Amino acid sequence: MNEGSAQAFITIFLAMMNGEEYKRTFNNGTNKFLLKSIRKDYGKDAFNRALNAVKKHIDYYSTLGKGNLTGLQKIVNDMTF
Repeated sequence: MNEGSAQAFITIFLAMMNGEEYKRTFNNGTNKFLLKSIRKDYGKDAFNRALNAVKKHIDYYSTLGKGNLTGLQKIVNDMTF
């Protein structure tokens, strides 16, 4: 992983932990890994904040005119109990 990717990974992780919108996009595998890891390592409350952050990111991305993040939305739907 190069420095820019590592910085983006940390930024997105912190945004997820705080339930905040983020701008950078990772592939679905990375997003799923982050969500699963947060749920396993930090519990239900942190996981719910992370899901909210991802939902905010999906909403943000839809405003860019580059399409929708349907794969990421499916991950959110599948992981929501």
